[in-house]
Amino acid sequence: MSTRTSRRSARRSLTVVAASAALLLSACGSRLAANQVPLAQGASSGGSGAVGTVGAGTATGTGAGTSSGAGAGSGGGSGHGARTAATSKHTAAAGTGSGTGSGTGKGTGSGSPGGTSGGNGNGAPAPPGGNGGATTVGVTGTQITLANIASISGVAPGLTQSAQQATEAFAAYVNSQGGIYGRTLKVVPFDDQNSSGQNYADAEQACTSAFAMVGNASGFDTGSAQAVSSCGIPDVAAENSTTQAGEAADIYAASPGNAHYWPLGAAEYLKSKYPTAVTHAAMIYLNVPATEQQAQHEMAAYKSVGFDYVYTASVTPTEPNYAPYVLQMQQKGVQYVTEYSTMSSAARLLSAMQQQNFQPQVVDWFSEEYTPQFIQQTQGESNGDLVLMATAAYEEASSIPEMQTYLSWLNRVAPGAKHDIFGIFAWSAGLAFLQAAKAVGPHLTRAALLQQLAQIHTWTGDGLQPPENFGSKIPSKCFDYFHIQGSSFQRVYPPAPNTYDCTGGLYQY
Repeated sequence: MSTRTSRRSARRSLTVVAASAALLLSACGSRLAANQVPLAQGASSGGSGAVGTVGAGTATGTGAGTSSGAGAGSGGGSGHGARTAATSKHTAAAGTGSGTGSGTGKGTGSGSPGGTSGGNGNGAPAPPGGNGGATTVGVTGTQITLANIASISGVAPGLTQSAQQATEAFAAYVNSQGGIYGRTLKVVPFDDQNSSGQNYADAEQACTSAFAMVGNASGFDTGSAQAVSSCGIPDVAAENSTTQAGEAADIYAASPGNAHYWPLGAAEYLKSKYPTAVTHAAMIYLNVPATEQQAQHEMAAYKSVGFDYVYTASVTPTEPNYAPYVLQMQQKGVQYVTEYSTMSSAARLLSAMQQQNFQPQVVDWFSEEYTPQFIQQTQGESNGDLVLMATAAYEEASSIPEMQTYLSWLNRVAPGAKHDIFGIFAWSAGLAFLQAAKAVGPHLTRAALLQQLAQIHTWTGDGLQPPENFGSKIPSKCFDYFHIQGSSFQRVYPPAPNTYDCTGGLYQY
């Protein structure tokens, strides 16, 4: 444990760092009684059939026929919905193909594709008589061309490269399953160089040659939002980073961004645990569109439940010296620190905090810092800090079959790729694209795909993320917290693996 963390623990009774993980889990778990906290849990996969519950409950396909029992039944269903611990219930979207599900459930199901789930990754064979050949831009009788835009070079090298690698891995996985109605997926990669102008140019090029964009992740997606609105290419992004992307009609995202809604659950949890700290809060953010917008929206939402930001600062992405900002926070009595930034900027802030012996009660990172590289880069300075999660955790992959599939194919296609949230969201976006494309059928068009994307509502990416309203572009209300302990991320709240607190509301603006 670092000197900074040891001193922080000694100075206060309410602390981010506990003497042991068990004590921390116990403290957080006692915040609300078990019957007061709905815990949403990611869905589990059971093969290519309709999916039943894990445990007691029922599952119903959206086409003809049902599957029920303690496991997965057999049939043509291809989707999985969110499951709550209280009800252990799935909503399954039936697929157009047929298959055999695994598990101990019974029954069969088949029918037309539904729209309320996270789909699985199985391909769809070409129908008798063929798939209609070339139907639109980027679609031939044998191939669907997809574009992916990520931020790989520029001021934050490799920032979202994992999203591109995950998209390429997803395409390889779908192709291994036979593609979509006899068409394999081809991913054309773009690097927006952390520039909105280049992001626009990349999207314009994709408009003319690709059927759709899948798995995009960039803090500069104002550019692609403008291009997409002009040409009508479907954009099934990993995440929407800016309001402009969130409001674009033809952009859907595994993480839909916060164009008009901000979840309040984490703020309410922090206020209940650290009531003094949240009234002496600081927000530091980079002066680029995505982080500026997100910081302003979060502060407005958190103020609505009692946060008071006594210090805010806008910082350039390449700022080397955070000492003046730390001095200001010390002088203003800041006890809660959060930041919207890159991993490198966050590391520089932590280094300055340690050098000036600044020990706030709470340091709260968003999930961009959820990667082993952040722990390595901060070399103990982040020990004890909280991490607000946006996806399921890599550490809990053993209970999430889709996470296992994602990691298996990521390791095949891009060995050594960074494990972070961008890759998870990109794979989830691929699942949404696959479900919508299969729902359209062999005659694939952009307009038909957009119609199907809009019909996907409760979405978990097959357990890769907490449930959100995908088609309506409303973010999840659910959250969980991990903290950095030594060289690993450990769950803090809720204590049960692969669960979320979904009791909070949404702040609307």
